[in-house]
Amino acid sequence: MSNKWFSPLVMGMCLGVGASQGVNAAQAPAPAAPALAPAPLAVPVSINALMVTLIDHSAHHVWDHQALERDLSDEEWRMVEYFAIQLAAAGPLIALGGEGPQDTAWAADPRWRAMAQALSSAALVTMDAAKTKNKELLSSAADTLLVACESCHSVFKPSSPTEGFVHQPEYDHLYHLFRPAE
Repeated sequence: MSNKWFSPLVMGMCLGVGASQGVNAAQAPAPAAPALAPAPLAVPVSINALMVTLIDHSAHHVWDHQALERDLSDEEWRMVEYFAIQLAAAGPLIALGGEGPQDTAWAADPRWRAMAQALSSAALVTMDAAKTKNKELLSSAADTLLVACESCHSVFKPSSPTEGFVHQPEYDHLYHLFRPAE
């Protein structure tokens, strides 16, 4: 058959309806419409909110574990991997922009996208360090993560923090896993 659509008989057989039941083209379901490209995803919070609550929080866990002067336990390596996964995903997320007053301009800037990629790249190395339980690689990845964060802040947020998103002292334990004994 040269027709790209099924004949009524074949359509009826696919639907479990035989030709004897009178299937015709008018009764056959219409062919599916071509798929449309999905609408761009809108991030419903500001980049600053993501920086403080997701990126900075996760990065401190990486840095705190890296700073330990002992071997990490299996559970600690899993935590490093967990927070590295969050950081790896955060790079593309902040590249989308957000609801903050500067977010559209930041997301449109090629330097911002490059720095977001640097964040994700450092996180992927951190994930490798966690999977292989390689403390030396973790140290290198943590240093690379720090450079990525500081480079971005020097260009885009020199007066950090902004928009009122700051670490609250009563929640400091969320940002620094290993606090000194008081």
